[in-house]
Amino acid sequence: MERENIARAAKGDANAFEALMGAYETKIYALCLRMMGNPHDGEDAAQETMLRIWRTIGQYRFESAFSTWIYRVTASCCMDAIRKRQRQAQPSLEEMGETDGFDPADSGETPQEHAERTETRSAIQRAISAVPETMREVFLLRDVHGLSVEETAQALQIAQGTVKSRLARAREKIAAELKRRGVGETGGERHAV
Repeated sequence: MERENIARAAKGDANAFEALMGAYETKIYALCLRMMGNPHDGEDAAQETMLRIWRTIGQYRFESAFSTWIYRVTASCCMDAIRKRQRQAQPSLEEMGETDGFDPADSGETPQEHAERTETRSAIQRAISAVPETMREVFLLRDVHGLSVEETAQALQIAQGTVKSRLARAREKIAAELKRRGVGETGGERHAV
């Protein structure tokens, strides 16, 4: 029945597509929610995933399980949304203003603590961005969005051992970059970030 619905949906049959997606809608949303980190972005990513599946279902070739293909499309949509969000989340100096949004009335931290936290966050973002994309995807799915090794492997269509090795290399590269920048050091002199 699933194979038949896939073939019909590929020819533009909306009813077949709806029947097909009924079985996957909850799984798609759950993965989007875990990857995006909040219900609003998860819902947006799930809707974008459904649209992408509708547009590309004719490209599915029955070489792997349909659920695996669905996972890959879902992960791809989420990664696109995450990259877009990261680009939009990095304001220019003009947008940040001189205080970078620091308001002593809103926070229990000093201006210096706020500046250090902002510098640390920026250094972490740069360190993650410096990691090759294949490793960065695994790092984001596992360490940032909390997917299991198995879920990450399914989403990226790679072996679980590959997930583990890429994750280890990503963590090493990020830690080395942060150490080089002096982030996370305790005691002693800190380097400028």
